[in-house]
Amino acid sequence: MLRYAALSLARLTLCAAALACNLLSAPEAATAFPTTAPPADDGSRPQVAIEAPLSGAQVVAGEQLIVRVRAVDSIGITRAELREGERVVAIQPAPEPSREFQALLPYTPRQTGALALSVVAYRRAVASAPAVLTLQVVAPAGATQRAAQVCTALVNVNTLNLRGGDSTGAQIVAKLALGERLSVLGRNSSATWYRVQRANGQSGWVSAQYIISEGDCANAPIVQP
Repeated sequence: MLRYAALSLARLTLCAAALACNLLSAPEAATAFPTTAPPADDGSRPQVAIEAPLSGAQVVAGEQLIVRVRAVDSIGITRAELREGERVVAIQPAPEPSREFQALLPYTPRQTGALALSVVAYRRAVASAPAVLTLQVVAPAGATQRAAQVCTALVNVNTLNLRGGDSTGAQIVAKLALGERLSVLGRNSSATWYRVQRANGQSGWVSAQYIISEGDCANAPIVQP
């Protein structure tokens, strides 16, 4: 009887030891947690094209020209850069990463002669091949004096938000189209937001980061949202 009890106890001890070994030999199963991987880079590069002006066009020295670009990417364009040679002369960030991004990039040539510009679009640090634009800069036909203009704003990205106040947390009241011209009614104290009015009479606020201001904007009145 005692021998039988000893054998049973030995068997129980062996089973417990085997179970403990199995548990200790698989720590990965006990510590494996699901993880969320960041969006994969598919290995492609953004593509960019210059829609206007056409290569070979004449522009006037001292007058601002607007370069219209369109960039596409499978994940999302984050900014576009305009360059003269190796020098970056204009940068336009996207309000948010966009698979199709359109923008207006301003530049004022100062010297007459041949001018080579290029545009590069980015998906964060991934750059497109440059789109190249060649222009002929000519001298002004005659000295002109322009009267002080009322400040206006040109929307330089597609689907820009028109908001009810001077912050990204303010209510969106409309979407503005690329190239839409707005009348400036005023600005905030830091000139980072402009209160504007559309041709249809609708008014709101736009970020100064996504417009090209024209005219006497330095004297736009400071208004409260």
